[in-house]
Amino acid sequence: MLARAALFGWLLAAQAPTSLVEQGTRAFAARRFEQAERLLRQAVERDPRSFEARFLLGATLVERNRTDEAIAQLREAHWLNPRHADALKLLAAQYMIRRGYSEAIALLRPAAAEAAADEEVYLLLVEALQSSGDTAASFEYGQRAVKRFPASPQVNCWMGYQLQFAGRYAEAKRYLEKAVRLAPDYPATYYLLADVLLKEQKAKEAIPYFRKALEAKPDDVDARIGFSQALVELGRFEEALAQLQEAARIAPEEARVHYQLSRLYFRLGDEGKAEEEAALSTKLRPPAPLITEVPSVLRAR
Repeated sequence: MLARAALFGWLLAAQAPTSLVEQGTRAFAARRFEQAERLLRQAVERDPRSFEARFLLGATLVERNRTDEAIAQLREAHWLNPRHADALKLLAAQYMIRRGYSEAIALLRPAAAEAAADEEVYLLLVEALQSSGDTAASFEYGQRAVKRFPASPQVNCWMGYQLQFAGRYAEAKRYLEKAVRLAPDYPATYYLLADVLLKEQKAKEAIPYFRKALEAKPDDVDARIGFSQALVELGRFEEALAQLQEAARIAPEEARVHYQLSRLYFRLGDEGKAEEEAALSTKLRPPAPLITEVPSVLRAR
């Protein structure tokens, strides 16, 4: 995940070219985003070539979940200062929200070739390549990342995910177990370990890891879906239903949850609810689903 604390530090240390930028910077750091946007729009109008104003306005729009507007400002900021790593990474992350993986990859590949490339550049590039369907290139950059950042739990988790995606479960578990040792509080590791065990048809062994993943991140819909599948394998249908119902409460527009609910209701003999959930799943299914859907706990955004 992009290091927000480091971003705040840079913003506060920046040499502000105008008082508007300085005021906007302080409003941003205090999380007064509406005020920050107003001040920074004025700063951009006054000096359209100000990198600081463009970058901070883009970051403010990211915080306000206005992705398209953020991209427009961050593009300008990147054009003004193409070597500024935080602007590049934030722009790439916004492209990825819009599934603009080719644009993100075009930014990140050259950045990863730089000697000073940090862990976040690699994580973003690995994710963009994986999500675009280029799993071979993603795995190649994952291998490079784990050589450069061997003590990173995130990078080790990505290697574990990529190896399990290829069916290499024993190797995947070695990286994931290392990630647990490096950062016992990192929730992605527990979900991925549970997922590998489930794929190995070891549902009983997977359950404690699903529980740990949800203790660390209760809103992890992927973990709740996986947990429900493990419970179904063990014949614990009511518990499985409770997990899926909670997942539906957290993410009511997630088609996968409704698909799994449909299957479980059918298994429980409630054909009416099964048909209702199946119809909802079909309605909510994206028109162009990704070839490889990266688990939410691994996403850099």
